[in-house]
Amino acid sequence: MAGKKRYDERLASMPEVLSILEERKKEGELGYEQSLTYEYASKFSKLSKSDAAKMQKSLEELGIDQKLSLKFIEAMPEDPGLVRLILAMDKNRQPADDSLVGKIIEVVKSYSK
Repeated sequence: MAGKKRYDERLASMPEVLSILEERKKEGELGYEQSLTYEYASKFSKLSKSDAAKMQKSLEELGIDQKLSLKFIEAMPEDPGLVRLILAMDKNRQPADDSLVGKIIEVVKSYSK
């Protein structure tokens, strides 16, 4: 990657990644890793970029951090067990109560297609 310009490094949702790669694809050919990522994002991105941003904001209003909210956007879980599993990825978080799990499922369902 010598001579390549480095862009900002931050967490991004799958729809945002897809949008970025579509823009880069217009500029020229994608590299091998970018092509693989583009194919993956095209297949598994479940929301539009704007819906993902709205959903992330809704989840962050519930006290979910950015990293976990992006996992929820990627997985779109409607099962309480899967919601608890994603929440358990944060080692600093206490076990989730049923109220929070229910609110997260409501948010996910409101953005499901």
